[in-house]
Amino acid sequence: MLFELRDIFLDKYQLRECENCETSFLHPKPNSDQLTRAYRDDYYGEGETKFNPLVERVIDFFRKRNAKKIAKIVNFKGRVLDIGCGNGKLLQNIGTCGNFELHGLELPSKSAERASKIKEIELHIGALKPETYLPNSFDLITLIHVFEHLENPKDIIEIIESIIKKNGILIVEFPNLASWQAKFFKQNWLHLDPPRHLNFFKPEQFKRILNQVGFVLIQEKYFSPQFSPFGVQQSILNTFLAKRDVLYEYLKGNKAYTKPYSRLNIQLQVIFHWLSFPFFIATDMIASFFKRGGTIRFIFKKND
Repeated sequence: MLFELRDIFLDKYQLRECENCETSFLHPKPNSDQLTRAYRDDYYGEGETKFNPLVERVIDFFRKRNAKKIAKIVNFKGRVLDIGCGNGKLLQNIGTCGNFELHGLELPSKSAERASKIKEIELHIGALKPETYLPNSFDLITLIHVFEHLENPKDIIEIIESIIKKNGILIVEFPNLASWQAKFFKQNWLHLDPPRHLNFFKPEQFKRILNQVGFVLIQEKYFSPQFSPFGVQQSILNTFLAKRDVLYEYLKGNKAYTKPYSRLNIQLQVIFHWLSFPFFIATDMIASFFKRGGTIRFIFKKND
């Protein structure tokens, strides 16, 4: 056992590490009722968007920037699948960057409802299964903060290997358990996000797994201004507050969860978030130089 932790519902878990494969995992495994509760509508945001308008504008800035970079990797054309596509906005932005056929996969949720309104996306609502897509179907597959949610990550890797074309590109992003923020904050680290995050891979371990099924690493990135600075900010707040992820839930409009905290308390957290954001971008740049940034983005190419 690495340490004990609680989720926002005050259920207790342990983070353990497999002695054989080095995968870290949540124990005990959340039951179906716990996962249903964790993924109820307030997880996806109470309004038309997941976060409030100001936060959504910041996220949209990063989405558009990421979309341009992703489109460039595949020469601005191809058949694209975003597994765990959320509201579909990343896919939509990729589509504006070139000649793309857009496919998204998302579990039944408010996010899937939002994605279904984007006419450019061929959306599959449900889990990824071997029969969902034909072999050798996609030039590009993305999983942005999805792997940590999967109950069967190795099965999903096998399916991806089947449905991606030879020389196809796979982009994967997930929390870095080897990061400085993970090591320092431990059970208070935002990106543990129990009970939704079930498995955690270390960078070298994940590269070995993908290499074994025929993928070659072509790029790795440990700097993420979209995800990492807030990871530190919320983790600091988690250290001092009785409940975890209060600011995160507030930004999603989860009033029931934040009710025990005064308006002044919440506003001070918001002020801390916006004022310290540039500082924690700078610290993440330093951490990423040593491959200890809060999140990892790997870009793989399938062997010919």
